[in-house]
Amino acid sequence: MAVSLSTVVAVLAAYMVAVAVIGYYGWKRTGNTPEDYYLGDRNLGVLVLTGTVLATWFSTFAFLGGPGFFYSSGAGWLFFGLFNITGPLLIWVIGTRFWLLGQRFDHVTPSDLLAEFYEDDDVVRILTALIGIFALIPYATIQLSGVGKALVGLTGGSAPYWAGVLILTAMVAAYIYIGGLRAVAWTDVIQGFIFIGFLLLTSWFVIDWAGGLGSGFAAALEAAPDKWTYQDNNPGAWYTGALVWTMAWVFIPHMWQRMLMARNPRVIAKTAAISGTVSLWAITFLGLIIGGIGSGLIPALPEGQSADAIVPILYSEFFPAGGVLLTVAAFAAAMSTMGSQILTSSSLFVHDIVNRGLDVELSKERESRVGRMFIIVFAIVVLAFAMSPAGRRAIVPLASDGVALALLFIPPTLGLLFWDEASSAGARWSLLIGFIFMQAAIWTSFGNLFPYFGAPAWGLALTAVVYYGVSKMSDPVPMDIQSEYREVLREGMSIREEPEAGVGTPADD
Repeated sequence: MAVSLSTVVAVLAAYMVAVAVIGYYGWKRTGNTPEDYYLGDRNLGVLVLTGTVLATWFSTFAFLGGPGFFYSSGAGWLFFGLFNITGPLLIWVIGTRFWLLGQRFDHVTPSDLLAEFYEDDDVVRILTALIGIFALIPYATIQLSGVGKALVGLTGGSAPYWAGVLILTAMVAAYIYIGGLRAVAWTDVIQGFIFIGFLLLTSWFVIDWAGGLGSGFAAALEAAPDKWTYQDNNPGAWYTGALVWTMAWVFIPHMWQRMLMARNPRVIAKTAAISGTVSLWAITFLGLIIGGIGSGLIPALPEGQSADAIVPILYSEFFPAGGVLLTVAAFAAAMSTMGSQILTSSSLFVHDIVNRGLDVELSKERESRVGRMFIIVFAIVVLAFAMSPAGRRAIVPLASDGVALALLFIPPTLGLLFWDEASSAGARWSLLIGFIFMQAAIWTSFGNLFPYFGAPAWGLALTAVVYYGVSKMSDPVPMDIQSEYREVLREGMSIREEPEAGVGTPADD
């Protein structure tokens, strides 16, 4: 028995009111400066920063895509547990360095760090911003497509796909437009508790519906034994996935920007430790229970449904009344991540392309207003993509296509941190050639020409070769700039930070 469309609409209306209240409170606390609107005045404590990192990381990827991938792939998805640990560890290693440089030089976006080091190069700034925006479009799209698929599965098709997509777009764009980063961060904490709690509850339900953990996996093994025998038939794909979901994930702009929001480096370190532990359990182990046992409970999907809809299909089959909880949790998972992605895209466009790259002089107040207008434009673009056949693909592969672009930031960033021969020309040409290659390899059949590894791995290799080669043939960044950046890092990484005497506001701590 499917959940009625009227019930879904009533629950979403109540949830929209709650989100509107949070957005209004965020608006009351948000200033007109880009630093406050995009970074929460760089004053987030452990609770809020961990909440927004986890909520940004989880999304419909963990809520629907993870169980869906276990449902369709079985044991092959267990390797993701490694990424859940190593990714947050890199936040600790790389994030503290981003934070130190961001504090010293007032960086608001990733483009600030790269462009200013590479001699205020406008081409580097614009390319970094464009790559960041293009990386975030597919990742934002999976939030919409995930909710659309969830509503179709939950209501047995009485709620059309486009309804969920349209409602979520309007809700997210509205509260970010009003409340900025504070609205996103506070709702992330609340929504994070909602969908983590729902994953735990769903795992318990699924075990109960299957008659126990052992019985559930026995039925799954009987239904499709090949899925539960781990076979490493394509190690190149494994290595490519490791690059995307450990390294690229840390460099994707909305996650990078979160490292600039912390009150101090200790907050980043604690956030990395907590988020790594929680994500391992929530994404890998709970996804295994729900999707794995679900493959025994629902051996064949209903006609027209995808594996990404296995969670709503399970509720529709075994506990229709629980669909009310699912509705809220699905929207919470999607809104928390999409909000971060839209806000970051706005900062990349206005702060880096319009204000700095194209040298259009905007006051800080006008910059924030233009940023709010871009939020609407970006939301419409993502909405259109979600309605297309490409935007309705499986959640995990589509997210990977977007995140992979962040690999292009790694060579120029490592050069900035560690290499005396790093050059502005090397950064410029590596970003440009890498971007063109990755777009062609991901979205056309061009990517099928490269053996063993996936397109992201080849794109990273090409970017690194171009960066190294061009840098060796061109003048390096002046030593006074390099020395200033390296000195900030040497001092910041060597001085033991003393505990602060005061505390932040309750909402931010």
